[in-house]
Amino acid sequence: MILITGITGLLGSALCEQAEKNCSIHGIYLGQYKVMDTPSVRYSVCDVCDRDALFGLLDRDDIECVIHTAGIASVDDCEQKPELAHRSNVIGTKNVIELVRAKNARLVYISSNAVFDGTKPPYSEEDTPHPINRYGALKVECERLVRENVQNHLVVRPILMYGLNRPQERKSFLMWILETLKSGKQINLVNDVYENPLLTNRCADAIWRLIERGKSGIYHIAGKDILNRYEAGLNIARVFGLDPDLMTAVPSSFFPSLAPRPRNTSYTTAKIERELKVKPLGFEEGCLFLKKRILSQKTAE
Repeated sequence: MILITGITGLLGSALCEQAEKNCSIHGIYLGQYKVMDTPSVRYSVCDVCDRDALFGLLDRDDIECVIHTAGIASVDDCEQKPELAHRSNVIGTKNVIELVRAKNARLVYISSNAVFDGTKPPYSEEDTPHPINRYGALKVECERLVRENVQNHLVVRPILMYGLNRPQERKSFLMWILETLKSGKQINLVNDVYENPLLTNRCADAIWRLIERGKSGIYHIAGKDILNRYEAGLNIARVFGLDPDLMTAVPSSFFPSLAPRPRNTSYTTAKIERELKVKPLGFEEGCLFLKKRILSQKTAE
């Protein structure tokens, strides 16, 4: 059985969707979420920061692998609420590590491009992390804990992800831009922060392939195109037939921010391309994929 923490999040949901039909999954989450009706998935409400609750819930489960996606991921929330951010990310990860060791299981830890300072892109798995905000520092700390305490581990660093999210979830940047443009509202998008955006379905598929092939160590997952948010917005408007004039390009200094943001954390994906024999998806292709998904959902309704 595979345990997924944070299963109602953007990546957790995609992992369920991309899993093999015969894959037995137990997903845990925190909050009042409506879970998907997935026959092969058992859902439970559990806070990974509560060690006793975690062990009590999973005491009798035969766990082969844990995919740990849970934790506060808002960069500004981590900066503003340091104690809560530490508890959610570090304490939660320590509890998951203890569980993995007790079950003699494998751990897949989901990290972030926030471990880099954005001064020397594109980043490979060999580059030394140097975070410039609290969220990135927490991710570096969790990576260290995993590396030092779990022999059978895999660290995955997805870059900025986009995809369809359910109403309760924090919107992916694509859905936020899409809904704003559809409402006819003006939107300011930064033009000096660069990433190669990653479709969540592609990320989930890559994670399952890494698990199936017994890979270990660190892997970067990203899309093909290196874009700023304004360029991404133009792609979204073009694919969905919306008005590009509603968008204005602005520097990142336009927005008040509690946490510093790295300017360019784009990845090189040579390692995962070589080892999994896959090619990263272009952003416009990802938008077209989601457009078809949205249309099919409306047809089903």
